[in-house]
Amino acid sequence: AERAFSKATVRTRSTGGSTASPDNSTERKFINYAMYRAYIDERVEVLYKTKLEILAAIDKVRDNDLRLLLIKRYIKFKTFDKIAEEMHYSYVHIVHNLHPKALYAVGEFIKS
Repeated sequence: AERAFSKATVRTRSTGGSTASPDNSTERKFINYAMYRAYIDERVEVLYKTKLEILAAIDKVRDNDLRLLLIKRYIKFKTFDKIAEEMHYSYVHIVHNLHPKALYAVGEFIKS
């Protein structure tokens, strides 16, 4: 969004030193920026709603370790290596044991 705003506010100079453009390109740039910004805002709103849905599903998981793993992975976007380190488990235990259990626990709520 910042790059789009920067493009919209750049003023071009002709060889005569005028900052105005005959085709009113500055106005067109601002309109394009406003449309782009509206699109970004719309996408952010969709992502925010999706995140709330994910959190609501995770919140239903009773086991604290499984819930924490899901939050670290799907809300904070941490790698399994980092999750294993932070939770004091081996990578193998996280990937082959806890993560499948956590997904199964969430899946049970989604089905019902």
